[in-house]
Amino acid sequence: MAVLTAAKGGVVQGVVIEQASGRPMERTRVRLQPVPNAASDARLLMARAGSSGHFLFPAVPDGLYLLTAVREHYFPASYGQRLPNGQGIPIQVTADSDLFTELRMRRMGAITGRILDPNGVGLPGVHVIAYRARLPLRVARDAVSDDRGIYRIHGLDPGKYWIRSAAQTLDDGSGLLPTFSPETRESREARAYPAAVDTETPDADLHPMPGRLFHLGGYLQCEPMGAPVAVFLASETGRRGITAYCAGRYLFENLAPAAYEIFAEKEGGGDAGFLELFVDRDSETGTIQLGPQPVVTVTVEGSAGAAIARPSFLLTGRRQDLTESGPEREIKMPQSTLAPGYWEIGARTGPGEYIESIANLFGGPRRTWRAERSADWFEVFVDARPQSRFKVIISGKAGSIAGNVQSDGKAVPGIPVFVWPVAEQARRSLRGPLLALSDVNGRFQFGSLPPGDYRMMATFDLSEVDEESMEVARAVTVHVEPSQTATASLTPWVAP
Repeated sequence: MAVLTAAKGGVVQGVVIEQASGRPMERTRVRLQPVPNAASDARLLMARAGSSGHFLFPAVPDGLYLLTAVREHYFPASYGQRLPNGQGIPIQVTADSDLFTELRMRRMGAITGRILDPNGVGLPGVHVIAYRARLPLRVARDAVSDDRGIYRIHGLDPGKYWIRSAAQTLDDGSGLLPTFSPETRESREARAYPAAVDTETPDADLHPMPGRLFHLGGYLQCEPMGAPVAVFLASETGRRGITAYCAGRYLFENLAPAAYEIFAEKEGGGDAGFLELFVDRDSETGTIQLGPQPVVTVTVEGSAGAAIARPSFLLTGRRQDLTESGPEREIKMPQSTLAPGYWEIGARTGPGEYIESIANLFGGPRRTWRAERSADWFEVFVDARPQSRFKVIISGKAGSIAGNVQSDGKAVPGIPVFVWPVAEQARRSLRGPLLALSDVNGRFQFGSLPPGDYRMMATFDLSEVDEESMEVARAVTVHVEPSQTATASLTPWVAP
């Protein structure tokens, strides 16, 4: 008869509870993530909370772990977490461990208000948009006002937001223009509303400004006649889609004066077309010629201008319109087929290398009316013509930063270490700020860095950083020289 033996290892268990109500949170996902350790092959463990909120990880291998509960519309809750938007501290697990803990989850922020006519009466059915209070505008969340004119935008990270209504046609045929709260067309004059954890920010009222709305129409030049085509219209206030047909007409109504981008693609993929224009009156000038998606040729050169035949990096990108970005995909080299329009492009290089620039081989930047551009991606434009060309310039003189995190002379393992590239071009090269966990000995390393200045801090109290948080934390500045390794010794920052 076979003898069953219990698997060896420590036990980590607990219960997930909603902070505000104290109720157990069934079906919440819980993960146990090992702290980096070159001498261990421990893997990420996952579980779900049961009906009582209880979760269990039996037979956990020895090591240091971060314990986190994750649920939609809530901030992640971690063991040892001090702040709702911070991270947890590591747990030491041994064969004799039997840990029981509570993970308390807090809701993300919300902003509420009323959409009011000139007499203070609520307007129902108005689309309302929240943007992070920074440029370029990017939609964070949206909502629609109810029968009382009241809206509620939820699922917001802590921070400040601009609130804006979209264009709206009322039942008497009059129009409302996109308007920032409380009553302005310009973001620079808009009021910024704070969103906080487990908090609903009230009274973000908005008075949409009256004005004339327009329509935009045109014809789809493609074959065969009658083939269905998905047509998308994007502006800073949102994205709409309709189905039209080859050799037929499409129409978008109730448009405010603004810049628009139109993308048309045969349903199921294939032929596509792109058009950008400014609308300030009724227009039938939006005719789009659909054709095979352009073949993009990628040329890779070194800093000195010499061509690189076999680049050692992966190029990725995502199509981006005035409202949102599409899914990220690999861009094959030397040639790849991409839909026409604007693309955000990035790359991860090999050791000792970094991306200096990614740009159209011919032609300057587009969207000349929009001065602010993403600092986390390189922007290129894919023309609707059959051929487009990008040039990637790569340098083999990347630097690096190595260091450790200590507190009271002892190593701090599993703490998030954040790196903020000071130069925008460096942030584009690295796809934004960097994050790594210190290993079991408190050590960390960041490679493939463009030369320049970097601000750094280690903290359990943040999950992401920006220029402002680096300033508040008085982050240290480290200078990276070409092909050199800079060193940094960090002390954990504790939020006040």
